[in-house]
Amino acid sequence: MGKTVYITMDIDWADDGVLADTVELVNRLDIPVCMFVTHDTPMLTTFRKDPHFTLGIHPNFLPQINGQTDKSYQQTLEELLAVVPEAKVMRCHALVDATPILIAAKKMGIRADMNLFIPFSSGIPLQPFRHFSGLKRLPFFYEDDAWALEADHPSPEQHILNTGSGLSIFNFHPIHLYLNTENMERYHRAKPYYHEFEKLASFINHGEGFGARDFLLRIKEVADQNNITFGRAEELWD
Repeated sequence: MGKTVYITMDIDWADDGVLADTVELVNRLDIPVCMFVTHDTPMLTTFRKDPHFTLGIHPNFLPQINGQTDKSYQQTLEELLAVVPEAKVMRCHALVDATPILIAAKKMGIRADMNLFIPFSSGIPLQPFRHFSGLKRLPFFYEDDAWALEADHPSPEQHILNTGSGLSIFNFHPIHLYLNTENMERYHRAKPYYHEFEKLASFINHGEGFGARDFLLRIKEVADQNNITFGRAEELWD
């Protein structure tokens, strides 16, 4: 059986113009993507009509952690599942991970989570496993913003070709794909205009460094050159 890689993305409240750019890119590459949703947006209709996309939820529990809300974690899950009732997979914003959240998510119909980020640089082969909550845990080894902060920047080739039979799940963010983020300074300069799509264009990395968009394009090239397939995330929990 040949190697399979999986592409996921966290919406993170991105502007609809940024999300439309992501849809165009995904269709051009013709790859399946599991999109983790943070909020209601007209773009959800586009995602649902496009067979490239599977939708999961990306709940934000930072307000509870920071004492900024009286809302319970159960309410946060319930409200987001009302937006994405078909979701069977979850990744929490900021990778917040707690047993009560996992148990509640399972009771509400979530079957798998992708909260566990173990970077490629760890050298640890990743495998799915069953949590006592009943969820299937699917660790991932690449995240675009984390990669931008790493010192040695392991390449797409290393991620794909040097991981043996380990689970190969990549995670991107539409804003970093749009900006082609190569370092977090670029993102922080653009962040004040997060929902001003026309202004964001002036912050795009055009060949100033190897960024998130470049990384995804190179994953596609390396996969095609080595007969590596792109899997649908739901294969991992079905």
